[in-house]
Amino acid sequence: MSKVAKLSGGLNAYAGFYTPSGIAARNQATPFGLSGSLTLTLPGGISLPFSGVLGNQGSSFRQPFNQFGVSPAYKWATVHAGYRNVSFSPFTLAGHSFLGAGIELNPGMLRFGAVYGRFNKAVSSTLADPDIIPSFKRTGYAVKLGYGKANNYIDLVMLRANDDTSSIIKPAQSAEQSVTPAENLVIGITSRLLLVKHFLVELDAAASSYTRDIFATEVEAEGKNPLSRVFGKMITPRLSSQLTQATQAAVGYQDKWGSLKVQYKRIDPNFQTMGAYYFQSDIESYTVATSLNLLRGKARISASYGRQFDNLANNKNAGTGRSIGSLMASFNPDPVFGFDVALSNYGLSQKAGLRPLIDTLRIAQNNFSATVNSRYSIFNADLSHIFTLTASHQQLSDLNKTTAQQTENDNQNVNLGYFLQQNRSGFGLNLMLSYTQSGLPLPAGSTESPKVKFYGPTLGTNYTFFKKKLSTSANFSYLINQQYGQTGKVLTASTNAGYQLAKRQSLSLMLNYLNSNTGQQSEKFNEFRGNIGYGISF
Repeated sequence: MSKVAKLSGGLNAYAGFYTPSGIAARNQATPFGLSGSLTLTLPGGISLPFSGVLGNQGSSFRQPFNQFGVSPAYKWATVHAGYRNVSFSPFTLAGHSFLGAGIELNPGMLRFGAVYGRFNKAVSSTLADPDIIPSFKRTGYAVKLGYGKANNYIDLVMLRANDDTSSIIKPAQSAEQSVTPAENLVIGITSRLLLVKHFLVELDAAASSYTRDIFATEVEAEGKNPLSRVFGKMITPRLSSQLTQATQAAVGYQDKWGSLKVQYKRIDPNFQTMGAYYFQSDIESYTVATSLNLLRGKARISASYGRQFDNLANNKNAGTGRSIGSLMASFNPDPVFGFDVALSNYGLSQKAGLRPLIDTLRIAQNNFSATVNSRYSIFNADLSHIFTLTASHQQLSDLNKTTAQQTENDNQNVNLGYFLQQNRSGFGLNLMLSYTQSGLPLPAGSTESPKVKFYGPTLGTNYTFFKKKLSTSANFSYLINQQYGQTGKVLTASTNAGYQLAKRQSLSLMLNYLNSNTGQQSEKFNEFRGNIGYGISF
């Protein structure tokens, strides 16, 4: 570890031109500017990066001191200080940034962690800026206690956080800006257990008591649920309090021949924890995934299928069900040849909830996609040739006959590629031919679905000169599109060059030309732009 401070960075200057024809300018005619970055590395591995941009397109300056933190580690101990984000489990403390301190200790089989800090700072609306959405200062702590190693453990986690009711000078009065102070207590368990050889059990579960308004009327914790009794002693239940749970579990088996895994997830409606930014709640899902290794690893098949539901509390007008299936197969008998096939199917359907479903509004769709990739290579001492072919099909089918004509569509795409590399000289060439066809929804009064087509070549090349001091590349593409009886063309051409003046100095040049013609006279335009730059690093 270095005992002296080090300074590193770079400076770049650029100037260019921009000339449009047929459209209003989308850039400045003569852009120029100066950009730079500076990193100060202090003893102990602490890095302080700075960066800035100055030019006629705008200026900016960024430095890290708005949120600065360190987490020095020594053997089995880690200390957190400043702005940090730490994860103890997915449903408790899960990466939320805080300003404070913490410690993680892992001596032997013991797993201990604790953090304390400010999770949100106070923000008040003012007369100068009344549209600010206010928020209370929020502080909290989390504790983790467990046993095991990094890949075989069980941890118990608790998080407690609350808002400071005196941290906002004057809460907003409008409905859009009104906020109420909240508090939260979460208790969870997380584990990854290798029970016997090849068998793995994963579990993440948590119960959260979330009070949205700590000024609401107090109530007594009732019921035989042990969680209600526990939370009733650790937090004050109120009319605005809600007790919710989240669970995800999996059982898997893995061996040389492949693997099998069964997963389950359930997150109650409105489940929240102040230790995470966002949760997709009100879902229940089941998933089965498997994989097979065949022909001594030259072939592999993997598949998965899952079902997902919402409206777990039966309080929505309609419930939504999703089915997700996938199948992937790869065959690579030789390093020069191989292909992959991928199939996926995504279904979406609704069922009646509090209200009966109207047929014209019912959602019932199926999205199917298939992709095939193949490659063939020819290698020798001087040249490498690689041929690729990719084809895909995607189709959205609407199972509701009353809406099918307005939503159904399909898409087909084919790409044929050739790549050449001269190993000794560094010369490279690539050619791509692409074709895409899309079938759009049936317009009103029409009996035939419109087709939109895009096709054309893309050509690129690169070469180095003067003992690799000068690197050059050029690209050209010509795309034709046909839609609604109109034929359009888009031509793009670009070239780039970079020259190494010295060990830490370089020059760069870029030229780009765009010609767009949609088939309508009013939408024809050209753009020509270029840029030259100088860079130095230290």
